[in-house]
Amino acid sequence: MTAAKRIVELENNESRPPLLVCDGVLSDGTHSLFRAWKTQPVTIRQYELHDVILDRSLMVFIQNGRPIVDTSYLQAPDLVTNLTIRPQDLVLAPRGQTVMAATFDHWHKNYYHWLAHTVPTLFTLRTQNFKGNLILPPVYPWQEEMLRAEKFAFQNQEIVQDGKQYCFKRALYTDYVRGTADFAFSPISAAAYRALAKEMGITGHEPQNLELFIRRGDATNRSMSNESELTDALARLGLTVVSPETLSVREQVHLFAQARLVVGSLGAGMANLAWCRPGTVVCELVPEHHQNPCTLALATQMGLRYWGELVETGIDTENHVSISLKPFDVAAITHRVQQLSAYARQYAVRGEGAE
Repeated sequence: MTAAKRIVELENNESRPPLLVCDGVLSDGTHSLFRAWKTQPVTIRQYELHDVILDRSLMVFIQNGRPIVDTSYLQAPDLVTNLTIRPQDLVLAPRGQTVMAATFDHWHKNYYHWLAHTVPTLFTLRTQNFKGNLILPPVYPWQEEMLRAEKFAFQNQEIVQDGKQYCFKRALYTDYVRGTADFAFSPISAAAYRALAKEMGITGHEPQNLELFIRRGDATNRSMSNESELTDALARLGLTVVSPETLSVREQVHLFAQARLVVGSLGAGMANLAWCRPGTVVCELVPEHHQNPCTLALATQMGLRYWGELVETGIDTENHVSISLKPFDVAAITHRVQQLSAYARQYAVRGEGAE
């Protein structure tokens, strides 16, 4: 805040409880994970920075030769504090450069990070009728698909390359980019997802009759040795097995807009909850060594009914990448999905209790 010439407050969000299936307790006494959890109270701001340098690798801005540490997102503190200007890597601002808007974090290749950080940022810029240029990485086809749906012209972009440092005369930086709303109830984020879904052709009147299982497939982080066994068991229950990475964004949006039940492990594929209708039931398989409530926060934003199923992995220390030492308990998970499927059939389509 001290580095900014101008600050705009975008939203001020209070803490609130999530919407849990059966208030987090099933009829057999089983408890959902995160029963006592609440969203974080946060204020989301947009900052106008002048005469700054962006270090593309860390995605951290430098001003007056020193890093603006609050533009760091999950970077090692020593890397940020020791960041310096590298003249050999410096790209000077062209004459007449317009105001630029930072839109992504250093994990931008991840589907969840793009949805949670970039999509609300772009939505905010659109609502402000932003006339400047976007700071973007080289984009993947699925990111280009979203940008086109957001109606941002590709000629109004500054594509920044890893390893370089870029000078900007004026740059907008928004708190979404650094994950401030990741564990909050953010109406602007929810509005951004609904607006993008509408641009993808969602009317809100699609039949809500699909039960989906998100397969992680080749993902190496938090992989489970017997996922194929669980996939086969859930397919026999009638769930549609989804590999999101094989689908276009439009296909993912339309698929999840028709879901009444979504089952999946903690991971980027669960970001597709952004397209679900209020009242959809979510069963997240949460590894015991990385109990991250970011999916629950997203479900809360979208008015979804959440159930967190703790999965034993045999790993005692927090780690977001470790491979599980234990396999899925297929019988237990199948039983839980049957319970939640019955619940979803009875309540989810009505959207009772949803926002």
